[in-house]
Amino acid sequence: MKVNIDIYAIVEATQELHFGNVKDLNVNRIELVTVPGIDGEIQKLYMSPTKVRGVARRALLWKLNDLGDEKIKSCGIPATCGQCDLCQLFGGLMTTAGGEEGSIASRVFQAGGVAIQEASPEIKQRLSSPTYIIDGQIGQYNKEEIKKLLATRGIPQDAQERLSQPMPYEKEYVVAGALFPIYWHSLLLETEKRKKKMSEPQMVAYSFLETLKRIGAGHPKGAEIFHHDWLGNGKEPLLTVDIYKEPLGKRPVISPMETDVEKAIEEFVRKSKASDTVEHKFERHVGETAHRLLRKLASGEETESSLLSEEKNETI
Repeated sequence: MKVNIDIYAIVEATQELHFGNVKDLNVNRIELVTVPGIDGEIQKLYMSPTKVRGVARRALLWKLNDLGDEKIKSCGIPATCGQCDLCQLFGGLMTTAGGEEGSIASRVFQAGGVAIQEASPEIKQRLSSPTYIIDGQIGQYNKEEIKKLLATRGIPQDAQERLSQPMPYEKEYVVAGALFPIYWHSLLLETEKRKKKMSEPQMVAYSFLETLKRIGAGHPKGAEIFHHDWLGNGKEPLLTVDIYKEPLGKRPVISPMETDVEKAIEEFVRKSKASDTVEHKFERHVGETAHRLLRKLASGEETESSLLSEEKNETI
């Protein structure tokens, strides 16, 4: 027997964030999404699930390597191995010449990421300054010394000029305080570790929590689950976690057309409260209880989930 785990959250950009998209002339753009509205189309900031997925996979790759997983050392993007625990859960595409070709479908899916607020990117002026160690000193603006160093490294003369002086550029950022509803769906998770370094539910919980710290291209990085007083116990995370065998819960998904923060939170809360636990089939955890469950699950501790405990007991 296996279980499914869904995670629904509203996360906040706790500082400016850059989600790389394309690069115009000296301008680093961020990804936007066009949303049809009642009064016409609007553009919204976008935390692309594809980019979230890449961060999640790398977080697990580092963790499994730290745990001594030898298989993970021969796996990476784009040359996924198809043999390691990460590929078995997140999927893989094997295309290495001379090797076994094929693909493994992922069992973890990311969705959402369209910001609630209708906000434009912030554009900041930045300066990329060349910095090298020359004769034991950090050389930053000594242009001729830097050019000499570059010449010894075989850099062509036409590139020495460009690489030896500060280069101004502009960079777009997601505004601090932007709120993003995000959703993870994972299915058919094996609750027992067996010969694995981590159980599959543990891998999902760990990658979700670690991804929040590392989301964003370049620096700064990181987002946090937004806290709100929605359960009568003070401010708690806007977080809902479903563990189930049967999909009996109403999904707390917010329409991307919604631009009012208060209404969006109200919709998330209403849908989160619309489903109750059904013994042996479905359980819903919300707020701080859900956050504590994910933290315990990510660290390999026993959780309050009766379904996860039930699954383990059945395999004994």
